[in-house]
Amino acid sequence: MSVLVVGGGITGLTTAWALGRAGVPTVLVESAGRLGGKVGTERQAGFLIESGPDSFISYRPAALELARELGLGEAILRPTEPRTVDIRSGGRFRRLPDGMGLVLPTRLRPFITTDLFSPLEKLRMGLDLVLPRDGLERDIAVGTFLRRRLGDALVERLAGPLIGGVYGTPVDELSLLAVVPQLRDAEREHRSLMLASLASGRGRKGQPVGSPFVTLAGGTGQLTDALATAIGEMSEVTVRTGTTLRTLRRTTGGYGARFDDGPEASFDAVVLATSGPAAAGLLEDLAPVAAERIRTVPHGSTAIVTLAYPLEAFAEPPTGHGFLVAADEPLAIDACTFSSRKWAGRAPDGTILLRCFVGTRRPGIVAGGVEAVLRAARADVATTLGARGEPILWRVSRLTGQMPHYTVGHRERVNAAFEALTDLPGLVLAGAPYRGVGLPDCIAQGRSAAAAVGSILGDGRPSAEPIAVPLDTDPFEGAVAHGPGRPLTA
Repeated sequence: MSVLVVGGGITGLTTAWALGRAGVPTVLVESAGRLGGKVGTERQAGFLIESGPDSFISYRPAALELARELGLGEAILRPTEPRTVDIRSGGRFRRLPDGMGLVLPTRLRPFITTDLFSPLEKLRMGLDLVLPRDGLERDIAVGTFLRRRLGDALVERLAGPLIGGVYGTPVDELSLLAVVPQLRDAEREHRSLMLASLASGRGRKGQPVGSPFVTLAGGTGQLTDALATAIGEMSEVTVRTGTTLRTLRRTTGGYGARFDDGPEASFDAVVLATSGPAAAGLLEDLAPVAAERIRTVPHGSTAIVTLAYPLEAFAEPPTGHGFLVAADEPLAIDACTFSSRKWAGRAPDGTILLRCFVGTRRPGIVAGGVEAVLRAARADVATTLGARGEPILWRVSRLTGQMPHYTVGHRERVNAAFEALTDLPGLVLAGAPYRGVGLPDCIAQGRSAAAAVGSILGDGRPSAEPIAVPLDTDPFEGAVAHGPGRPLTA
């Protein structure tokens, strides 16, 4: 009995770790020279630099549970105060109102008094109180759904930056059912999204208010490093980095896998925890229908630009946790997180560490190369924050063609891909292209993949598991799930 896990990102690592703990002989292969995938943390000259996601959501428990199981409980870190976020709109910063949920207010007074929207725009949003339900069952774009109920201003200044930015996908292309199906459920139950959001706020009245985001003192790379270390100590798991799986075929007893550095090896089961394009390529001959379905999940590119400045580079040093960029702004960046203001221990005294995100608004810049991305980010930081002079440190992390876009019809595409594998027991898909892009989502998928393989190897029958990829368990919670390095709220 043996299992091949392809892909050494957080999903593949979690799968291999869970299989190893269960005593299942496992081989983990990763084409790159390091484990961790999109997650990576670097320390340089007193700065802690994240090349991918810098935090994860605490109320989706998979990541927190894994951290504690790996002995990292004391390293869990919560954001600093004040937890303020701005929206850059109309050439100026406008504070995100207190009590905002995903895209709607859970408290009425801060929303009424905000200058993020004009009185006429607020009146337009008020139409949501009387509009009927749309009555649709089919998937539509998040932007389409929200524009009908609440108007353009809310979509362009909140939903676009918050939800579209997370997935690196224009909100008018983003799947409602795959990302925030709870919004449609709320419409069915309350008819008005505003009333649903305010009811959610009343339901939480008196409860402690805190940020749902957490990270680790050593960065998110501390999690993948600890996971890799734990796997390396398991006699049941063999790890091979710098190894590429070239072909995969069905055999009488399971699967034959041929790598770039040796002869074919046999496995009873295979977990593909790779990017969508890589998985489709491996399934081209073995499961052409599944490969075709996976290819219908579009993938785009994104970049994270980390910039460090001395505080004297700013006439007024940035405060709060950062800002998101509305659709009306002529900027290249999607958002900017003030990392050293948000998390303790990220930069030396007298300096500030910023993370800028590029890709959703100007995808062509990412394709232009590192220098183009760096120039765009530096120019926008100068325009918005008044940064003067050269940064004392910079890094650019580009993910080219690796960001899955959950566009309209995503759930149907993913369901079709999984259904096309029903005749291949022991072959499992897992990872960001399918059931959620955040760290907790990918960790949960890794555990599920290990459980599915265990079920298959145990009784010969694949386990049937429903596909669900919601962005959030509560659409009115004050948080947004996040993918690799995407902007976050407070």
